[in-house]
Amino acid sequence: MDEDVVRQSLDDWVDVVVLRADEGCVVPVTGGTSFDLDGSEPPSGQLLAELLDSTVRVSAAEGVLPAVLVRLRAIAVPAAFAASPWLADSRPVMVRDGTGEAGGLAVRYSATVGLWIDEPETAVDLDERDG
Repeated sequence: MDEDVVRQSLDDWVDVVVLRADEGCVVPVTGGTSFDLDGSEPPSGQLLAELLDSTVRVSAAEGVLPAVLVRLRAIAVPAAFAASPWLADSRPVMVRDGTGEAGGLAVRYSATVGLWIDEPETAVDLDERDG
């Protein structure tokens, strides 16, 4: 394989901001400030700090499959992120009680372990698991 292709694939990444759904609100997993993903104002101050602290870089260099990166990139950048130079290329990943779905992939988050994304071929189809 061409060395440039290998280097490029290892540099392939996408930033995701892990958020939790909390009683109808959206909150960064490392904070407590609720906000509107569809808001037109860029996050600032404490909220921006919490969002940046809740950001995870998902990278091919860490063994993430290209198909996972493609699915994560397909998630729309919300208006609140697009309005911020710090978050303009970040995708939201929403969890409730530590689990969720992002780009058709099952995701889990814990403060001690971090973000876990199931590979496409191992993602559980919730409609089929009960029979």
